[in-house]
Amino acid sequence: MNISCAPLSTPLRVLAVEMQGDGDVIGRRLMELGFIQGAVVEVRHQAPFTSDPIAVMVRGMVVALRRYEAKRISVEPEAASGKTALEQGHP
Repeated sequence: MNISCAPLSTPLRVLAVEMQGDGDVIGRRLMELGFIQGAVVEVRHQAPFTSDPIAVMVRGMVVALRRYEAKRISVEPEAASGKTALEQGHP
């Protein structure tokens, strides 16, 4: 699943960021913000009447993403990875 359709307040583990070529500025920026494989993220807020933006907690900060950006981030529920964030040393 991608993060744009993830439930609110559920810890998720990033599987991958879809890259669209070597010059993919958005994909690179998402990774610079902390959306890297193994990172724990959480959708905190979604706009009530429009689809944009969504607020995602990553590395202790809240990042606002547009849906087309969020659809590029593949995630799974954190429990599916077998260990909790605290067991793996992530706050």
